[in-house]
Amino acid sequence: MSKLDKHLVAGPWIGEFGWELFAWQAYIRAMSRLYEKTTIICRSSSVHLYEDFSNDFIDCSPTDGQADSFFMNGVDLNLLCNKVLRENRQLLGPKTVFVPPRRVGFPPQTSYLEAISFGQHSVKPEYIKYGRKNKRQYDYVFHIRSRELRKQDNWSIENWQNLRKLLGDDKRIACIGTKRSSGIIGDVDDLRDQPLKEVCDVLYNSSCAFGPSSGPMHLASLCGTPHVVWSRPENKNRYEITWNPLSTKVLFMGDHSWHPSSEYVYENYKKWSE
Repeated sequence: MSKLDKHLVAGPWIGEFGWELFAWQAYIRAMSRLYEKTTIICRSSSVHLYEDFSNDFIDCSPTDGQADSFFMNGVDLNLLCNKVLRENRQLLGPKTVFVPPRRVGFPPQTSYLEAISFGQHSVKPEYIKYGRKNKRQYDYVFHIRSRELRKQDNWSIENWQNLRKLLGDDKRIACIGTKRSSGIIGDVDDLRDQPLKEVCDVLYNSSCAFGPSSGPMHLASLCGTPHVVWSRPENKNRYEITWNPLSTKVLFMGDHSWHPSSEYVYENYKKWSE
């Protein structure tokens, strides 16, 4: 295929953000090298993930249902793709190659090094490091998971408040995520729903991020930010190896699944960071 006469149109990704990071965007970046032009269909909040290689963007931000892995509950992806393409007929032509979202493996078995077939092409994911070096604004970043999906996995606000005290009143802390799916506590800066580019810069320049397994914690990995994560034991390999292409420093705690005590998190962090 000649790179000079083909147009790649890819998306829309509507699943979980963490899966977009490790089961989609890096593969599409690699595919874009084969095409003269690339158009990404995505949520407005995710544009920054593709800015380094995409020529154009089409906003597609469905809000129905909860994102889970590579899909969104209650959303028919085929109908959504057809709707987006009908509304953007100028994209369609003999030189257009459309790649809809698809499931790429299932961690922890899936490796970021694996080549995946997209039609006639087999591509390995191409990752980049997000964020720019500047003056540190925050010592720590929290992601306070507060989702209706698997609500029982949310860490209590009391635990977050206690962890904040244990880390020290002199430390500057920011909370990231979305207001729809993330919480906030007192005495921290609220960066929820801030532009992704700015969040990446904050993470890049912070000393550590804390949170249960979530998309923002996977983002910390791609910003090179040391992060402390707790979740089910079977997610350990995902954070340390299969979804850690930059070999970012990470402390994964699975001994108490989603609900370690704040003291346990703090004590393990202090030993790990020494």
